[in-house]
Amino acid sequence: MLTYRTMPRIANSDLSEFKNMLLYGQAPQPSTSPSLTFGTNFHQYLLLDSEGTPSGVGAKPMLRMLNVMKSHERFCQLLKEAVPEIPQFWDDERTGLPCKAQLDLLLPGDALIADVKTTSARNRAEFLSNCLRYEYDRQAAFYIDGCRMAGQLIQRFILFGVQKQKPHQVYLVELLPDDPFIENGRRKYRKLLASWLKKPYTPSSWQIAITH
Repeated sequence: MLTYRTMPRIANSDLSEFKNMLLYGQAPQPSTSPSLTFGTNFHQYLLLDSEGTPSGVGAKPMLRMLNVMKSHERFCQLLKEAVPEIPQFWDDERTGLPCKAQLDLLLPGDALIADVKTTSARNRAEFLSNCLRYEYDRQAAFYIDGCRMAGQLIQRFILFGVQKQKPHQVYLVELLPDDPFIENGRRKYRKLLASWLKKPYTPSSWQIAITH
């Protein structure tokens, strides 16, 4: 059975896997690291299961982070009006390649996407640096342009970065589609899709669907 992850459309994470293979010859990495699992569980409790209570390893810091986000005025305002964890599907207008994205929060009426990141950044400047290090610029551009190609007008992209360590500060970054940060990410994803078209690639997540 196809899930969002195994659906044979290109996600931003697939672009990262393709880039690592193309530039560094790096084989796909396991997607079950403690950090990734923590982030996945955090998103689940924050966006989909707000009444649930974390348990197990990391439960105490996660609960503190959830409480901080649930008391963040801007985030709470968006969450009330948003559709959480919604998939979007489109064919890239330049290459024709099938693409997909799963948005943390979509507010169609406000033409807005919001994305939540857990971070170890000690201050806002470090978080902004990490946004480039982890290529959130490419993700933001891919999501904005993809939604537009799917028929959703998007005029803003908001990043919430919440510290994994005390005092669990929240860093808010609001972006417009033509900001230099987004333009830089746009160049990145377009270059990768152009390379993908020339050298077709099958991501590890798709192979799960092929072999089952």
